[in-house]
Amino acid sequence: MLRIMKIIRNLARTVGAVGLLIVALALLLAACGDDGPPDQQDQRTAATQEADAQSAQIQPAQQEAEPQESQPAPAEEEPQQAGESAAQREPSPASRAQQDEQAQQASSPAAEQSDRQEQQEQQEIRLPIGAVTFLPLDATETAEGIPIIRDGQRPRYFGLDWGTIWSIRLIDLDDLSQGAARDAIPAISGPLYVTLEEAAAYYTDNVPLVQVNVDGDVRGFPLEILTWHEIVNDTIGGVPITVTYCPLCNTAIAFESQIGEEVFKFGVSGLLRNSDLVMYDRNTESLWQQSSGRAIVGAMVGARLTYVPAPVVSLGQLRSAYPDAIVMSRDTGWFREYGQNPYRGYDDPERGGPYPFFFDRDTIDERLPPAERVVSIEGPSGAAIAYAWSAVADARVIHDSFDGIDLVVFWTPGVLSILDTGHAAMARDVGTTAVFETSLEGQTLSFAPNPAGEGQTFIDEQTGSVWDIFGRAVEGELAGSQLTRVIHSDHFWFAWQAFHPDTEVVSMVMAVDADG
Repeated sequence: MLRIMKIIRNLARTVGAVGLLIVALALLLAACGDDGPPDQQDQRTAATQEADAQSAQIQPAQQEAEPQESQPAPAEEEPQQAGESAAQREPSPASRAQQDEQAQQASSPAAEQSDRQEQQEQQEIRLPIGAVTFLPLDATETAEGIPIIRDGQRPRYFGLDWGTIWSIRLIDLDDLSQGAARDAIPAISGPLYVTLEEAAAYYTDNVPLVQVNVDGDVRGFPLEILTWHEIVNDTIGGVPITVTYCPLCNTAIAFESQIGEEVFKFGVSGLLRNSDLVMYDRNTESLWQQSSGRAIVGAMVGARLTYVPAPVVSLGQLRSAYPDAIVMSRDTGWFREYGQNPYRGYDDPERGGPYPFFFDRDTIDERLPPAERVVSIEGPSGAAIAYAWSAVADARVIHDSFDGIDLVVFWTPGVLSILDTGHAAMARDVGTTAVFETSLEGQTLSFAPNPAGEGQTFIDEQTGSVWDIFGRAVEGELAGSQLTRVIHSDHFWFAWQAFHPDTEVVSMVMAVDADG
């Protein structure tokens, strides 16, 4: 209408009043006839805008396949043929109805999803400028034989502004669930430490710590801090180390964080897979599975971090074995309720144990209860075994041979669960475990609980020497000797079996028979 009024004002300068009246009436009638009732005009405008928005997302090949009349050019940009009327340039009512129907179909969620999926399938894999991948771009599998997926798929609900190369991965992106925003759980780098005496001012002897010993540099990382931060990056014994803890899986694992010449710093992605923590490195923004230390999405696919022994022990056990050890300070630079359990009652046995968040409970292996803690080992060949915590706690010592290794599993009491009550210091005692090779300098040892050790030590039957939970001979003929540690971690059963469905299981009956 504004355009029509402008034309009328221009004509007023050249025609008389009568002529102006005739021209005005003709233009108004033409406008009404072309535009139709206001409600229809608004509907066509909305539908056209919707169709334009949809068509902007369609690839050029699809646009070329569409009829030209589906997107008419604006009247002021369209060349006008001699003798061509406005009615000829404007689509017919039937054509407009067809356009409206097409626009409505294009704006439906199903059509939008189909368009997005088609785009993803047709999209070429393009890496960021200067990007370097761990494996060659034509690699089809990792060194472990895991197939590599390469396509244009991207996540729909997270990571839209990340630098992750989503088109190189080992998993289906639908396997990932978003538990929190990236870095909402802040990782710690280069933490402060206190002495054991200073730590005793606010910790009781039975609070759980992740103990890391690299070349005699011994440090303890309280689970009450890791529960809030999940990842700590530091250098221990001159080696870059990342200490991790996933509360939902009850899994404490440490890794060497240097690959080749590059040191990686890790953060909490906020994503979960089978309820397990998914880390990301700040170098390439690749995603890494905490339970395996394996890069699962991004430029570093094919890489795997090296495990570092990281048993969970008590502050008292750490002090007894390593009086010069240091403990991560509560002074982290973040305000958190250290000592309070944000997962209160998560592993309360009266509630049936933890409810595995972001996990399909129908896939849980029924050989053990979902909440059962297991001593879990992945052998040199990749074979896996799980020792039920209840079996180990009852026997206190289990001997076994697995994947070519003769080993012994120890259990001692005196370590609290970090996931029990609201206040960590009031939690129930679940004890702790350790796994070692039984061979020492060519001699195979067999062990039994030490009757005089108050549940904290063991005796070898060959020499009568006394051993602690750290695998150190503290008394007797072999005093000063150290058993070789077998890398293990403690999981909830549902978490371990999710990543190791073919795992062997040592149940309570098997453990009693073997010990008896």
